[in-house]
Amino acid sequence: MRYAVVTDIHGDVLGLRAVLARVREQQVHQVVCLGDVFECHVSKRNIANHTYTRIDEVFDQNPELVTLLNGARIVRGNQEERIKALVPDSSVPAWARAVLDAPLTFDSDFATYCHGHALESWREAEPGLWCPLDAEFTGRALFHGHHHRNALHRLPDGPRTWAEVESVALRFGEAVHLAPDSQYLVNVGPARGPHPAWAVVDEAEATVTPYRIETPV
Repeated sequence: MRYAVVTDIHGDVLGLRAVLARVREQQVHQVVCLGDVFECHVSKRNIANHTYTRIDEVFDQNPELVTLLNGARIVRGNQEERIKALVPDSSVPAWARAVLDAPLTFDSDFATYCHGHALESWREAEPGLWCPLDAEFTGRALFHGHHHRNALHRLPDGPRTWAEVESVALRFGEAVHLAPDSQYLVNVGPARGPHPAWAVVDEAEATVTPYRIETPV
């Protein structure tokens, strides 16, 4: 299978449109969305004190976000988790359920795809770059979002210490081959922002190609 992987949209319809327009030219079989499609207006610090009155106070009502992802395989992010905790189930609009009720992971023989917020193994590889170093997964790679960075790390065969982890250089538009004797952590950059990012994963060829729109959207 050949997937286009997008993540961390955070309500940015323009960014998602721009990414999907380019994905349509890349001959992928399916889009995989790693969550945070919506943007929750209530911060995690205020969630315990929030009293629900209207759904618009929690997140913007924009069905186009879900329409654009029609046919995609979606997993749930931390924004969706927070929205589900704040909005009574009876008030959830039908159009939003495909995202809010999505599973936390999608697993293929080649890789695990998840948002990453539920992993309990984050370490700061370098200032501002967090990585789920001790995450357990099957297959060759763990694809995740959550920290809004483009990064690829090759894990060591033995104990996972940063001294043994290889940071693989990424160049947009250039494929990286994932060796069969190693496991990798792949942080897919956000679709939100002036330079939306995504990745194309070719499981048959065992490659990942990062992309980013350089012209501000």
